[in-house]
Amino acid sequence: METRLEKGPIVIQGAMQSELQTLLENMDSQKKVTVGELVFYECIYKDFPIIISKTKIGEIASAIATTVAIQRYEPALVINQGTAGALVRWLHRGDIVVGKEIYYISQYSTEPDKEEDIINPWKRDGYRTKDGEALSYKANEELIALLESMEHLKKDGVYFDIIASGDVWTKSRNLMERYNSLYGVVCEAMECSGAYLAASTFGTPLVSLRVISNNEITGEAFDEETGAIAQMAALRIIDRLILKHSF
Repeated sequence: METRLEKGPIVIQGAMQSELQTLLENMDSQKKVTVGELVFYECIYKDFPIIISKTKIGEIASAIATTVAIQRYEPALVINQGTAGALVRWLHRGDIVVGKEIYYISQYSTEPDKEEDIINPWKRDGYRTKDGEALSYKANEELIALLESMEHLKKDGVYFDIIASGDVWTKSRNLMERYNSLYGVVCEAMECSGAYLAASTFGTPLVSLRVISNNEITGEAFDEETGAIAQMAALRIIDRLILKHSF
């Protein structure tokens, strides 16, 4: 069933101001609104209502911001965008990954007096698991199909893949290889899991779009300016959705 955009605005999220600035510069109008310590920008873009949300960093912050955004604005769609670190050698700064699925990695168990087992993500008897497996969230299939059909995304070399998410910044190559081999994750971002958890709770379509800002394997250091690439990609997606009036 199609989701009509007339039912609500599109919410675009970013954790840091640098992940919002390019979006704000392209809006036709904007009004800053604060809800507690949360910041929203109520905008108009090509005669369509857009809510730009500064979630702040981390899965808990993004879960709170997403919940408030959904309850306050009743959006037709949430686009969770920003930067991510690569977990594989073939992704480089400036590449974009659309999350077809999000794996939650902020869980671990420890064994008594075993220092080497301090970090043991996705342990089968760990907490926040589902049916004995790692917790994961899938993006709206209809929306993913629409994005995969967009010619400009194909030309830009956008990857549709699996994103790892949690309050971690993985620098261990052993863990990167383990994550990738076990669950196929290709990059890591902190806010996706919280946003997906909140959106799935309310039945709100959400997709995460992430630009690679660093790759510890290839030695590509974090570059904050890559955030503009994800923001422009989000705007081009919105152009298509507005033109179609639904997805």
